[in-house]
Amino acid sequence: MLRKSLVVAIALFVLATVNVSAQDAGARTRELAAALDKTKYKKKEKPMVTVEFYIDIKNEPVVRDAASYAGNYTSEDSESNLSLQVSGAAVSGTGRDWFGENRRSFALKDAFISGALLTGTKVYENGEQQKFEAVFVNRTVSNGKNANEIASRDTKFGIGFIQEVSNNDSQKGTQTWTNRVFLERR
Repeated sequence: MLRKSLVVAIALFVLATVNVSAQDAGARTRELAAALDKTKYKKKEKPMVTVEFYIDIKNEPVVRDAASYAGNYTSEDSESNLSLQVSGAAVSGTGRDWFGENRRSFALKDAFISGALLTGTKVYENGEQQKFEAVFVNRTVSNGKNANEIASRDTKFGIGFIQEVSNNDSQKGTQTWTNRVFLERR
């Protein structure tokens, strides 16, 4: 009886741990997708002329079988890319980042997919390492005059992430900014 109770207790503990990890990955996935969203509206008025511009970018996480995420992902300007290989639980990849005027190639190591969340470490050619966290999304871009007058709406599947970029300037010191990056599946 004691042995049976111990086995049940261990099984419940393992299931609870797996469930909490899945919930954490789901919460992080939603946070990251929301951080990739952006809405911008500008209106300029001059006598007899009004110009309006509106763009709304929404990202919805896409959960699939991990193997279906394998493929090539490229930025709109083709400056950044990621080639992702998935075989069972093994995930690896190579790619290129664009930092201002610097292109840097990297290999993705210790990569793991949980739901729509990809985590790992980028290892650059110079040995520098950077934590990597991305989400597979359907990205919808709506353009128009304003929120009530949308001229176009386009949805694409890809991978999105927030990229932190640091720049060391001898006069201004170290400056860090963030960039929302979307790589479309090609």
